[in-house]
Amino acid sequence: MKKKLLAVLLTAAMSVSVLSGCGNGGSGKESSSQASGNQESSESQSGGTESKTEETGTLNDENGETVTLTFATLGTEAACQEQVLAAINEKLQADGLNIRVQIKILDDYWNKIALDIAGGTEYDLAWAHSSTLSDLVSKKVYQPITPALNSVGQELKAKTPEHVLRGGTVNGEIYAIPRVIPTTGFNNTFDVRKDLMDKYEIEKITTIEELEAYFQAVLDNEESVYPYSGTNISPMLPIFANYHYILGDGIFAMYVDPEDPELTVKSFWESDEFVQIFEKRKEWAEKGYLMSDTSTFENPDHGFEYGMVAAVDSNVMRVSERVDGMKNTLPEAEPYTVYLEPKTRWIYSAGDNMLAVPSTSKHVNEAVELIQWFKCNQENYDLWSYGVEGVNYEKNGEAIDISNIASENVWSPMVWMWNDMDVARFSANFSQDAIQRLTDWDSQSQTSPLLGFVLDESKIKAEASQIRAIMTEYADNLAKGDLDVNEVRDEIIGKMKAAGIDKVIEETQKQVDTFAGK
Repeated sequence: MKKKLLAVLLTAAMSVSVLSGCGNGGSGKESSSQASGNQESSESQSGGTESKTEETGTLNDENGETVTLTFATLGTEAACQEQVLAAINEKLQADGLNIRVQIKILDDYWNKIALDIAGGTEYDLAWAHSSTLSDLVSKKVYQPITPALNSVGQELKAKTPEHVLRGGTVNGEIYAIPRVIPTTGFNNTFDVRKDLMDKYEIEKITTIEELEAYFQAVLDNEESVYPYSGTNISPMLPIFANYHYILGDGIFAMYVDPEDPELTVKSFWESDEFVQIFEKRKEWAEKGYLMSDTSTFENPDHGFEYGMVAAVDSNVMRVSERVDGMKNTLPEAEPYTVYLEPKTRWIYSAGDNMLAVPSTSKHVNEAVELIQWFKCNQENYDLWSYGVEGVNYEKNGEAIDISNIASENVWSPMVWMWNDMDVARFSANFSQDAIQRLTDWDSQSQTSPLLGFVLDESKIKAEASQIRAIMTEYADNLAKGDLDVNEVRDEIIGKMKAAGIDKVIEETQKQVDTFAGK
């Protein structure tokens, strides 16, 4: 009965269109505040629709007076894009920067950006992400920006913490500017519903026992809601295997214990912790906590935001990004970040979403100046991120409010690419307590001794590719509880050995030792 009802609800939910970008025309009004930009996740995303390049004003770049910078991004072209770009370009000129900006929206972003750059297309600013940075640097998609930061971007460099800059650094050169946000256990969280926690008198969720009590309460009492849907094991890592991981994204091949003075590289898939995690996943599936038939939802996030799932895999910033959407679809719901507390909070990742300068750009200095212009000044940040006050958004205190703005006037780019905490504005629906929680998130954390380490795969490219394929083959079915880890573990290890995991570990150890100064 529960699954039939969920299928009906999902069909209805997916028929509702979701506003992306500035809107696609129309005269409707948004009923919610939205400070966090498009509802794309903070995690790596691709997609959008390819559009024409939007340019405003008279350009004179051939004479060196005004340089046109093309920003390659993803999403949907906004109805108000031309007007907002005109305001941005006017302000750039008024501030003495001879720069004008135009936007190129790419469909199938990661593939298109690499193909375009390989074909010589000139872009000057582009979205980058920690999960693909090293690979795209090796493919010469991005170019170093260290000299530009040292010459024209000194303010930007100074305001970006050193450990965050490491996240955009490959082989000693800075290639991208990560956003400055909380990074402890960044992708190691669940989103749950605080209103359901309150309903069932669950004061906090910081342990596996408290999380399972939440699952059980939902299973017992919420007729049309599944306790949890997802296939990412990352939220379980802090309490089962709180290590620095290497080679992979969500599921990893190797790890280093940050408390190990020797920083020994080990195979994660051969570890006891690996077995314990997937034994727990199978237990959740058998108890009915984990929705194993993930085909019922095209996207677990939609299930969560439409009230059909009570917990999903997430990241630290995701609640701030989804709060407005849930206020529309499920007004009584209050999304809440759960981080299962380890003995020690470690910062393993120095960044996620970043801005980089493609290798085809002839205007590296100007691109860095542009990033500095909107990241180091609140007024410029607001204009770049939200548009013109009174036209594209209103302020409710320090929060952004678009509830009285016509949808075609809402400027909502991918703010999660650059929303540093010191300038970011949040929705009026995102509470001050929640903002303070984000502000304090890293205050008790230690940085991993391998923070900023990037594996150079040039000597192990074939082996690394095979290992990734093996992980992909097994990871989802293990995570859903469809496979018993104890029945397939020897088979997996055998394939890993044949693929060359020992060679990969040996090479990784050499690089780790060099990075650590051994």
